[in-house]
Amino acid sequence: MNASPFIIWAAQSSVVNATLKITWSEKVEYVTKNADVVPASGGVYEIQGRKKTDGGYTRRYVGTSDNLRQAYAKHLSTGESNEKLRQFLKEKKSFFRYVKSSSDQVRKDLERGLYSKYRHSFIENEKAPSGSGKYMKISVEENNA
Repeated sequence: MNASPFIIWAAQSSVVNATLKITWSEKVEYVTKNADVVPASGGVYEIQGRKKTDGGYTRRYVGTSDNLRQAYAKHLSTGESNEKLRQFLKEKKSFFRYVKSSSDQVRKDLERGLYSKYRHSFIENEKAPSGSGKYMKISVEENNA
């Protein structure tokens, strides 16, 4: 990987709004042999899959983990509880990318901000991320590696 993914945090006003600026890692094709490419550190990740309409890729899932490599492997395993996601990864070409963060609060807020922005198709509405509870509104500004 050429660039290290990172997060820049900026509070817009005390305890109300936050803007998280991130740089995503390069895409890692979602196949078992690529698990070692993903770091064993904490972070936020997304799973992308091909759109039917234009052939491009779109976000399908966003999550957080204390260990990104374990999260990567878990979604490919038979232990994956999200049946829709597990089936998708089994049948479709997809990609994993991430932003490393050791802060649990930042990971939760980033997950919530990304979900609010995109409404990922493999996350059920009743399981929407709640964030850390520190901010009412979370904006995310994204860059690619």
